[in-house]
Amino acid sequence: STTTTTFAFVVPTAKSTIHGLSSSTTALDAEKKRVVVIGNGMVGQRFMENLLDTAKDDVQLCTFCEEPRAAYNRVKLTSYFETRNPSDLSMTSEFDPEGRTAWYQDNDVELYLGDKAVAIDTESKTVTGASGKTIPYDACVLATGSFPFVPPIPGKQRPGVFVYRTIEDLESMLAYAKEHNVQSAAVIGGGLLGLEAAKAVKDMGITSHIIEFADILMCRQIDQGGHNALAEKIESMGLHIHCGARTESFVGTDGSTDMDSTAPVSALRFSNEGWDDLPVQMVVVSAGIKPRDELARNSETIQVGERGGIVVDDYMRTTQDGVYAIGEIALYNNFIYGLIAP
Repeated sequence: STTTTTFAFVVPTAKSTIHGLSSSTTALDAEKKRVVVIGNGMVGQRFMENLLDTAKDDVQLCTFCEEPRAAYNRVKLTSYFETRNPSDLSMTSEFDPEGRTAWYQDNDVELYLGDKAVAIDTESKTVTGASGKTIPYDACVLATGSFPFVPPIPGKQRPGVFVYRTIEDLESMLAYAKEHNVQSAAVIGGGLLGLEAAKAVKDMGITSHIIEFADILMCRQIDQGGHNALAEKIESMGLHIHCGARTESFVGTDGSTDMDSTAPVSALRFSNEGWDDLPVQMVVVSAGIKPRDELARNSETIQVGERGGIVVDDYMRTTQDGVYAIGEIALYNNFIYGLIAP
């Protein structure tokens, strides 16, 4: 829970060893300890707010943010089409022209905007950004989240094939749809995020098709009865559902179905017997996520799971002293919970 994790988080001195509630590490120091948060998404932002609530006088917070604007609510991405104002999704307050909000200055948080963390040196205790900026830390919190998984479907490289993850993704979809007069689009994946993406496509004024491999929608959450009720609701909104779909390729305008052609997408082809091609001019892939754990892998000192994710204990500590992992990259008891609350 949020309370437990925040209480357990302690900022070590350079020579100390982290122990969940050790008095040596919770003792106040005259000098603030630097906590570097890698990732300024929903999880990283919530963590910083919680830490400031309990230890504002003891820490100096720094955060690397790969995107061109500070933390915003990805769960509400669909609502972006209502106003197309990024500030409506902000987790703090209005964005300024640089993509910052007043919260960071008000709380003395160093925000490295548009700067992706590319390396963590656990021996020298530093984090380096793509800009070349190198920041020392007393404690480092990995909150890099995940990236969309795109299945190796022939044609995935085509113009008109998108993922649904960021405001920039939505803007790219909008621009492509306008430029290419997109009338119909397919969303690959009938999970929760896929359904959100399908609604977003419909809100763009485009006929929206949901393509799901399983026999029911949201197969991890509901059963057949739940699917029937959900499908009825979705279809009443004007969306089209195709379950049990075996997508074979994204066909190009030149008729090709290979991995090399750069002809725009024009249809989905299925391996299902008797299924015709589905004419679409845009594809949105929402077929799951993979943890962004490359910083830990490249460090060679932070343990990762066989199928991805950074191994953590009951206190979100990694196998490296002074380094924590939270959110969609935290692998606890061989399972990734992906909770917003750290």
